Amino acid sequence: MKFLFNFLTSLFLIFSVSFAHAQLILPRQVLNLSSDERVSTNALLADKSQRQLTVINNKNFVDGSFSEKYNIDIGKNNGDKKKKDDSRTPEGIYVLLEKKAPPEIPFQLYGSMAFTTNYPNYFDKFENKTGSGIWLHSVPDKVPLTRGSRGCVVLRNDDIKKIESAITPKRTFLLIDSKVKWLPVEEHKVAKDEAVQWLENWRSTWEKQDINAYINNYSDEFRAPPYNKKTWFKHKSSLKDKYTYVNVKLSEPNIFQVKSYFIFQFVQNYESDGHKDVGIKTLYVLKEGDSMRITREDWSPLPEAKQN
Repeated sequence: MKFLFNFLTSLFLIFSVSFAHAQLILPRQVLNLSSDERVSTNALLADKSQRQLTVINNKNFVDGSFSEKYNIDIGKNNGDKKKKDDSRTPEGIYVLLEKKAPPEIPFQLYGSMAFTTNYPNYFDKFENKTGSGIWLHSVPDKVPLTRGSRGCVVLRNDDIKKIESAITPKRTFLLIDSKVKWLPVEEHKVAKDEAVQWLENWRSTWEKQDINAYINNYSDEFRAPPYNKKTWFKHKSSLKDKYTYVNVKLSEPNIFQVKSYFIFQFVQNYESDGHKDVGIKTLYVLKEGDSMRITREDWSPLPEAKQN
């Protein structure tokens, strides 16, 4: 009898876990959050259609516990922001840069605190969008969340205080989309695996110094001053003649997608027989048809103490 009870209990647990796994849904806009503490971060995900904001972190990204959502206000005019003073909220992948609070900012307009963003970001400039001053901020309790902002994402005072601990300026991302697409876990895995495989192809062609295959990962519109695609190819070709080997190791990446734009961010450990360094690499990638191409890449060195 005891054996039968234990067997039935185990069977129940297996079916419960399987059912929970089958019910798990994840946001298409957040394909991966890195577990590497040097780049690990949270993502604030704003759904304009539902007028809701969700905090995505490494815990709920694994267990799917996205029950805590916050009501928001957005621009008084519908659609993606295109130009200055159009009162629309932009749609894209942004970084929260700086915290502001009274008396630096007026409480009657921004409530208890605000966080600036990097709008217009690289992708916005790529599309010739204009304007500035897009913030994540609160409003006094008496101000309705239905009046429409000038383009900012707006929260209640109590709510912005609740999510403040999830925000690290210059590190935390704010993703804004017209509608968040929640995918079953297996469908989400397919999208994530496609992005991870693309990143691995970029890394491996670089490491193999297969310059023709490597440069195929770059858009004709690639710009990373002082380089464009042509001069980047020339630069990498000259390094192939100079170095006998190249080793490139990447940490687990953050991967975000809004519309056809991706951001990959990771720790890059590079070594050749002439140079080595460790830093944070950010790839700005555009999906062109069925292909993903880099339009820009940024790199910043990590302090010696944080290097592995």
